[in-house]
Amino acid sequence: MPSSMHFWRDPALTFLEGRRATGSLSCYAPHTHPTFSIGIVDAGRSVFTLAASSMPIAPGDVVLVRAGDVHCCNPEDLQSWSYRMFHLDLPWLEALLSESPATAGLARAMRSQVIRSEQAVRLLDRMTVALDGRAGDKEAEVITCLHELMLLCAEAAGSVAQAHSYEDQPGDAGLRRAYDYLQAHCRQTVAIDTLAQVAGTGRYQLIRQFRRRYGLTPHALQLDMKINQARALLQQGASATDAAYDTGFADQSHFHRVFKSRVAATPLQYRKA
Repeated sequence: MPSSMHFWRDPALTFLEGRRATGSLSCYAPHTHPTFSIGIVDAGRSVFTLAASSMPIAPGDVVLVRAGDVHCCNPEDLQSWSYRMFHLDLPWLEALLSESPATAGLARAMRSQVIRSEQAVRLLDRMTVALDGRAGDKEAEVITCLHELMLLCAEAAGSVAQAHSYEDQPGDAGLRRAYDYLQAHCRQTVAIDTLAQVAGTGRYQLIRQFRRRYGLTPHALQLDMKINQARALLQQGASATDAAYDTGFADQSHFHRVFKSRVAATPLQYRKA
């Protein structure tokens, strides 16, 4: 199967970015999205990893990833696979779901999970047709499909095997302060000493807590934050050079390598999409 990649970006649908990968062999490093993300396997097999747990996924499986959850999906046995991925702006999705009592608060409350549902597949197929421009009212169709899909997933959550995400624990306020500080200063060099002081803990404890809560060390999480910001800049038309500089990468080759490991596309491919 020849490998190909297609991105959906529409100026009229600024709340959504989609991707269709066919015959992909690309592997992802553990990463996060600031968006609520929905994926579907179209062909081949993959392994979905969330924090310390992994599970195989196959054609027809629908994956939901809560914003901020560290995860990755990689082809099983290095064989090619095909998938679609939809990234939804979190404030937009929260506003949409708040319009109905049945779905209010669902965007943040729902755990990252895998579901198998023919109805979910049909909804994502309908949304794909709309994004490809073959529907009369694209925005209305996307909103309808997303709302019905979230309702379906909420109902399925109690009866399917779920990939468990980490929930905040009492006493994590210091860790959250360190995370927020890292997010605010991620384009700069942030020392472990500084983060430990912000969190009010020792450096060793801080690293352990970051791995336990976010699945990454502070440095790896900072790289992830920078790449998410670089994606936004590239979507706005910035050059790869400017995106690298603006997010604090002094070395273009380092930026290119880190970006591709988390996006499975080069900065230029992503920008051209």
